[in-house]
Amino acid sequence: MGRLPATFGGRQITARQPQVFNGELVMTSAAQGQQFPDSTYLNSTDRPFEIHRMIPFCVALDSNGIALPGTVDQDLLCSLIRAKVSDLAKGPTAFMRSSTMLRALVKGSSEFTWEFADPYYLAKSEQLQVILDALTFPAITVDDTAMASINVSLTFEGFFISIGPASDVR
Repeated sequence: MGRLPATFGGRQITARQPQVFNGELVMTSAAQGQQFPDSTYLNSTDRPFEIHRMIPFCVALDSNGIALPGTVDQDLLCSLIRAKVSDLAKGPTAFMRSSTMLRALVKGSSEFTWEFADPYYLAKSEQLQVILDALTFPAITVDDTAMASINVSLTFEGFFISIGPASDVR
């Protein structure tokens, strides 16, 4: 995990509550410009969301949308999906210049996360926009069942932070 700052916006952080913002999107071969629904990564609370990492996870699906039995390699599946992440409230500010392969964002095969050295914050009503592109899928079969699509799960993990003592006035 990255650093845990003592302050936010010049105010002392008094508490942290673990939190995840997760979204799933089914991608078909060569699909382009598929966006997670706008509210997927929206901070609708009055507490800032302190993001420490993004965790991608992909599952191979058959033509009926059922996960293929056994395990299809995460390295391969995450090499077939590209993502572009932007913060819509700050500019918009893109996290990368162009769509980037999920496999290129993560540390390695033993710890499949994109870690942020310093936390990234979303205040109330701020949101991340995530757009996915898929490469053309190779012919992948497991127990004679062909892969037809990939369920892409992207999780932003961190904390809701409190920046003042609890009170009855917000």
